[in-house]
Amino acid sequence: MATLKLTLDKRRKYQDGRSPVVIRLTSDRKSTCIPTGVKLDSSQWDNQRCKVNRKHPNQKELNLHLQGNLVEFEEKLMLMEANPMISTGVSELKRLLTVDSKPVKTLLTEFGHDHIEHLQAQERFGNAQSFITAINRLTEFAGSKVLMNEIDYAFILNFERFLTERGISINSIAAYMRAVRALLNKASKLGIADSNNYPFKHYMIRTERTPSRSESVDTLRELYELNIEEGSEKFHARNTFFLIFGLIGISFIDLISLKKSDLRNGRIHYKRKKTGKLYSIKLHPMVISILSQYHMPESTHLLPQFRMENATPDQIRHLSNLGLKRTNRYLKQIGQELGLYATLTTYVARYSWANIAKTLGYSKDLIAESLGHNYGNQVTGIYLDNYGDERIDNANESVIKSVLIKETM
Repeated sequence: MATLKLTLDKRRKYQDGRSPVVIRLTSDRKSTCIPTGVKLDSSQWDNQRCKVNRKHPNQKELNLHLQGNLVEFEEKLMLMEANPMISTGVSELKRLLTVDSKPVKTLLTEFGHDHIEHLQAQERFGNAQSFITAINRLTEFAGSKVLMNEIDYAFILNFERFLTERGISINSIAAYMRAVRALLNKASKLGIADSNNYPFKHYMIRTERTPSRSESVDTLRELYELNIEEGSEKFHARNTFFLIFGLIGISFIDLISLKKSDLRNGRIHYKRKKTGKLYSIKLHPMVISILSQYHMPESTHLLPQFRMENATPDQIRHLSNLGLKRTNRYLKQIGQELGLYATLTTYVARYSWANIAKTLGYSKDLIAESLGHNYGNQVTGIYLDNYGDERIDNANESVIKSVLIKETM
């Protein structure tokens, strides 16, 4: 006779120390596990009663969910055992029990935090932060007990109205919706979310054009030539700006994480933390000159002033946030001195590179690939697969040259 039992599978542990709750199916002294989608710390599980204990804030809801799944499978098992034609092999029983079964009732917060942990383990901290923000907004809207299967078209419309009423911009709402869509797509592939409820068959994510965050060649030349006290905070902020510009819009966290070992044969090789995409960029003399100002023989990093030596992933993110805020604070002051209408930030360096490349006649596809984005072409391989290093190098050389060298009539 086959048996079913709820248990915490302590043999498996996730990065945060939690283990999955499973339904253990045993038949003919052989066992297998059926996942429930619930993960707990061992201190939150009652081994004797096979239940979530009071240490979990959602104890009642999780126990109802787990007991509901257990009863569903027990009813199926009784019907199957009444049929003498059905094999009692544990693998066959599991297949029959789970075929056409309803998607597992998984909490949105649980599933979302698992996804965030996965991104953080890959050091994709930027993407992880976007999901953290989206889940916080969803929790603010609907609480922490929302199930993945409850996110349908009506839910999304109400969520959009909730955000709009709080003055959230259209593009910020779009970012939250893209995060929700990504979670639902993943949950659907894992059999956790019911595809029949999928809201994005009908809901269109709207965006709006934003004011350009790029500056002209003349403005960047004025910024480069501006007389700033050497060694001051503004001096370092401007250097950071032109390092980002000269390295084709490298992100701030990737820039300050660069090590001396990433510098090989006159090129910088690194993997972008946000996307995992590989980059190989030829060092322009301007970049070499700026980096040389921060050389410290005892440091493994190219920019040791950001104190990234031996930093943990959490420390890297913290130091990056602090450094970015400080850099942007002083760039803003410089921008005000130059009389710029828009706020000067590190993002302006990235967008300005793209805008200048466009005015120089380079295609959108080449610009997109230089920045690690997609437009018309599908970039599926390693960075620069489609255009090759040389064409990107030439584009970067031309863009930097247009800023550093003033044309004479």
